Amino acid sequence: MFAHNFKLEINKIEDIVQIQITVPWAVKYVSVYLFKVDDSYVLFDAGLDMGNWPKLFFSALKEIGVSIKEIEYVFISHEHTDHTGLMRRFKRFNPNIQIMMSEAAHETLKWETNPDNYDELVEGAKKMVQQVISYGIDENQGNRLIDWFTMWPKLRKYHEPDRLLHDGDEISFKTNKLKVIWTPGHALGHICVFDQNKKYLFSGDHILSRITPHIGNFLVNPEIEEKYDFEDILKHYLNSLNRIDELNPKIIFPAHQDIIYNPHERIQEIIAHHDRRLREISSVIKNKPLTPYKISLLHFGDDLDEMNSFLALSEVMGHLIYLEKQDKVKRIEKNNKIFFVS
Repeated sequence: MFAHNFKLEINKIEDIVQIQITVPWAVKYVSVYLFKVDDSYVLFDAGLDMGNWPKLFFSALKEIGVSIKEIEYVFISHEHTDHTGLMRRFKRFNPNIQIMMSEAAHETLKWETNPDNYDELVEGAKKMVQQVISYGIDENQGNRLIDWFTMWPKLRKYHEPDRLLHDGDEISFKTNKLKVIWTPGHALGHICVFDQNKKYLFSGDHILSRITPHIGNFLVNPEIEEKYDFEDILKHYLNSLNRIDELNPKIIFPAHQDIIYNPHERIQEIIAHHDRRLREISSVIKNKPLTPYKISLLHFGDDLDEMNSFLALSEVMGHLIYLEKQDKVKRIEKNNKIFFVS
């Protein structure tokens, strides 16, 4: 599944260094960003700890002329494998480096990677699969998803952060501040970081140049479920897009794909994309109750593999719940299956 022969490219955009490593299965590139705020070196994201990734990353630092010991801060955009990989190595090579992530990302990552929680993780996966089956997926296919839900946490690396971040936090330097924007959607603990002087936004997976990130349901730490209401995840995502648009960023630096030089236009394109999807889903089920899985087949096609079938279903559910909360669609239960109708 995973290619280990990655390739490195180093780009400089104004005063930001993009360390871009080709990963075909991760939307072609995974990029981390190195930059200076006043006298301090800052890194956004920690990439992968897989194959020759670490070797390429540290060779990039050498080529740039910056030692890991010179980097003072590392912001982790979210808890996924391609954004947290090198945290342990960073701390081993530089004990003074400050690793920072959101509270929700930390609680998720800590729960998922703790072997003592494995049984709880499996039970959570089984519960989610039963829900997925009620949405229309075949029972055998649904049960195979348990392996998928429990595989990803095994690939993630945990290291306790030095600072937990919250929405609106500001990291102050001599003449500038970096502002934290909590942006749940693609991941519950996702954050973007905004350079308030230069108007740069480091967006992780929240805003990409050519595709929209997956927005849907997740297997959630029970403690997080008690603290936060993530049921209407699309509402969280759209609200945070509007908040970022109001900041009027000059350039967006995403974790994948291309640098975004037209932030307002790109944000509006993403909002319009979700508006179209909401209208299309409403139209498909107008006076015609369908299961979410059937809706996903009509919307995304029936030629997807099992993983992408689930992601398509999850995406559709995110939109259906958004519509349901606005009383634009109705949920019907019949013969242990869930149907939606507008």
